[in-house]
Amino acid sequence: MTLTPVREHVAGPFVGPVARPRSQVRGRFAVLRLIACGVVIAIMADSTATTLAIPVLSRDPIAASLPMAEVTWVSTINFAAVAALLATAGRFADLLGRRSVLAFGLALYGLGAAAVIATTSFPLLLGGRLAQGVGAALMFPASLGLLLGELPANRRAGAMALWSASSGIGCLALQAGGGLLVAAYGWRGLFLPSAGLAAALLMLTPALPRSLGQVRRVPDVFGTVLLVGAIAAAVLAVSQGGTWGWGDLRTIGCAVTAALLLAGAIATSWRHAAGAIDIRLWRRPGFLWSGGASLLYGAASFVVLALGPLYLKNSGFDPVTIGLWLTPISLAMIGGSPLAMLAGRRIGLNAVIYAGALLLGGGCALLLANPYPTVWTLVAALMLGCGFGALSTGTSTVGTMAAHPTQYASAVGAINTARMLGGAIGVAGASALVDQPVLDGPMPGFASAMVGCLIAAVIVGTVALARVAGTPRRRTPRLSRREAEAELIMLRRLLAELRDSFVQVRDEAEEELARFGARDVSAYRTPERL
Repeated sequence: MTLTPVREHVAGPFVGPVARPRSQVRGRFAVLRLIACGVVIAIMADSTATTLAIPVLSRDPIAASLPMAEVTWVSTINFAAVAALLATAGRFADLLGRRSVLAFGLALYGLGAAAVIATTSFPLLLGGRLAQGVGAALMFPASLGLLLGELPANRRAGAMALWSASSGIGCLALQAGGGLLVAAYGWRGLFLPSAGLAAALLMLTPALPRSLGQVRRVPDVFGTVLLVGAIAAAVLAVSQGGTWGWGDLRTIGCAVTAALLLAGAIATSWRHAAGAIDIRLWRRPGFLWSGGASLLYGAASFVVLALGPLYLKNSGFDPVTIGLWLTPISLAMIGGSPLAMLAGRRIGLNAVIYAGALLLGGGCALLLANPYPTVWTLVAALMLGCGFGALSTGTSTVGTMAAHPTQYASAVGAINTARMLGGAIGVAGASALVDQPVLDGPMPGFASAMVGCLIAAVIVGTVALARVAGTPRRRTPRLSRREAEAELIMLRRLLAELRDSFVQVRDEAEEELARFGARDVSAYRTPERL
């Protein structure tokens, strides 16, 4: 049995590597990847299910008497909960323990999904969607933070690529099978996959390594309430501004409230040792750039995914055909994420973000040049999917890798909050452009929104290119012969110390095996096992 040293993350200082069997280490890493990717798949599948369910739900007896503006609250209340709590949930996961926050989020998400499926009234449906949003906000940053915190540094980039690709898998699964679920079980069937997946992931959480929080003190509860209220008010102002009216007192009130609450949250976090906003995180190099790029990427991607079905519906396609036309975006995103990470190792992550912005802009330009679906529309869908994969992987990796390992969940929450806020702003702006387009010609509203996405891609691409040009190339200094000999002697000494550690661990393991009645203990004494 081969033993591999792995690092144990505890609340105190690092006390040294602890050896574990290689098979146990691999199994633990596999469970970590499975749960982190499963969480993203469940959340993205639920998001796609909501989009597909709203038209069918409007004909259900529990919502048939309601105007469409109220029916869409099924999506709005979930989106607002996720956006409002993501940053706070990531901060709490780092402070209180990522596994505990993940398990609680999965349980709450599963209960919310069960309530949605079994609901007999519209208020209960909204309550279930709210619970799903809170659960998703808790489990999203905790799962990735736990994965990155446990993986060795050389495996984190690959895990980020797999995690980014999983979002495309969730969308693809519901796009491909959503029609069958609706035909068999009605709109409720669209939420069955996410409910079942949450239950399965929850049963796997005891196999995860226990992660202890950084601090023993109580986090900044008051600042947390202020931050959650600020983001929720901002999301409501942006998402409902088109319905209420941008000059309406409700819209203005939400915007002013968001600004005041955010200022209060920043002020309390500045003084509190465990503040709701990790001020140190935003000071780290590259994190602010990642947050800004994520906001613009979210604005463009949410608009494309929201207006794509409308674009195809106006062209006369039925829902099944619309799903098939959108499938290339998900497929390209699944393949583009790992390719982006491989490219990032050679050309740098800022270059990957630039390439993603270039693909996103090219896809929008192709859609603008083809007001009705053609073969070029499929090419545009592939370009958009690859661009989404590159931007998602690039921005998430830049921001997360800029954080300290104790801040991973906070970084994930903050970056994805920026992305969702950008999505809310983008969709609200696109809705305004659809109602009052600035361009003429066929489908002027859609074309105007695509121009907005193109502008966002140009901004991200320009800044990324400037960062690529401004990054100095590092040259590895050549060592003298004496320095090289000293390096080799030190390396040999370290390897000898490591071998002694393995021998000590082997002896302790043999004592444990002998205590429990192991038969062939001597088989582990062969040098090959070391």
